[in-house]
Amino acid sequence: MARTYRLSKSRFTAGLQCHRQLWWKVHEPRAPELRPDAALQAVFDMGNRVGERARQEFPNGVLIDFDYRRPLASVKPTRQAIDAGAPVILEASFFEDDIFVAVDALSKEGDGWVVTEVKATTRVKPQHIPDAAVQAHVVEKAGLPGVRVELMHLNREHRHPNHGPLFVRADISAEVAALRSDIAGEASAQMQMLAGELPYVEPGAHCTSPYECPFRDRCVAPAPDHHIDELNGIRANKLDELREAGIETVDQIPSDFPLEPLWARHRAAVLRKQLIVEPGLRDALAAYRYPIAMLDFETVGPALPVWNGCSPFGAVPVQFSVHTIHEDGEVSHRAYLADGPGDPRPGVAEALVEALDGAETVLAWHASVEKRCLSQLATACPEHAPALLEARDKTDDLRVVFKNNLYHPDFRGSFSIKNVVPALLPEMAYDDLDVSDGQLASSLLEGLLCRPEDLSEGQGEALRTQLAAYCEHDTAVMVELLKLATRSAPTSPVISST
Repeated sequence: MARTYRLSKSRFTAGLQCHRQLWWKVHEPRAPELRPDAALQAVFDMGNRVGERARQEFPNGVLIDFDYRRPLASVKPTRQAIDAGAPVILEASFFEDDIFVAVDALSKEGDGWVVTEVKATTRVKPQHIPDAAVQAHVVEKAGLPGVRVELMHLNREHRHPNHGPLFVRADISAEVAALRSDIAGEASAQMQMLAGELPYVEPGAHCTSPYECPFRDRCVAPAPDHHIDELNGIRANKLDELREAGIETVDQIPSDFPLEPLWARHRAAVLRKQLIVEPGLRDALAAYRYPIAMLDFETVGPALPVWNGCSPFGAVPVQFSVHTIHEDGEVSHRAYLADGPGDPRPGVAEALVEALDGAETVLAWHASVEKRCLSQLATACPEHAPALLEARDKTDDLRVVFKNNLYHPDFRGSFSIKNVVPALLPEMAYDDLDVSDGQLASSLLEGLLCRPEDLSEGQGEALRTQLAAYCEHDTAVMVELLKLATRSAPTSPVISST
């Protein structure tokens, strides 16, 4: 007997993106590509927390016990809740047309029902519409006439604890209706595809939109070294122009082809296989005055804010590292990592003012983040505002100096510090750190500060050590990058404050 397959809303939307992706997800559910790393698992956990909090917005809701290992077991209790006259059913489960859905909230309204999908975002996104549409399709197939389809998302205007509602509901009925006629046909096509061999789908924009496909590397051959796609900031029309000329890699670009300065520097570095340094580096460094403080913040942005005045996903600085280079060459270090569930900003602000005391120049990598954090701390902690705003005004972006004046072939078109360091300071690469990624650091910090009860004492101390090492490494790296840049422009002194 031929095997039959079951769709779900997540499978259906994966199939909308690419049939090949869906085939692998169904036929290889234990594929290594489907195992979430720590950062992705943190995203899933955050979505679950938002979903649980959203249930409080339906105080009369009947929650259906849902077991992801036995999803169809939730269908019968859902029907029983409907028959018993429940006004709101949470995790309402249905299986129709070989599609299983669990609706976040199904509410009775007049003679029909309202489907409410909850998303841990602050707006409606295009990819949310087919997700809701397949749920509405299945609910109506189950004999429940639809009145409205809503998307319930976090309110970006909310300020903790009670300024403005935490959630807002957007009526997406019209957008869903525009897709409804396609649901049955697409579902049938997906089921037929799953019953056959792995389909071929030409790689394209759908490989990364609306989500990065976990199986992308199975379909897309590795690009050759120094591919023209690596040209930083290059536009599609310029890429098309290069491709039409038969150019695939940066070193193939003719010398008379019009290039922006950054791209010309990139080309020269690849051709010469060495670091390219522009004469302008001398003047860029000459603006810096000792003592020079290298500053890096780590932030958390809880979807569900916990500190006064904070908004959903609002980034809150909770940790910093400062390495200061003094005129005699001595380097000192100060750091701070918030502790406990209370508002971290007063402690961060006070420690930071002390750490930056006397600095004539503050440098950061991608300084817009640090400037924004300094402004936020000044607003939250007015007693330290003068010193914090002064530091903000002294802050310059070391990344911009490198982008405008240096290029190494191994940058691969990116000026992320994670690309620059292995190319220029391989002995200081991030590989040996327990925490080596900003997104992971942020999620770990959120757990440490907002949910310490989930950690044992030993786990908490280990995390603090790992997070401190990561943040300190960022500013230690900047010290060495500044030294390297200074050596590369030996006639350009850093101006003394005296």
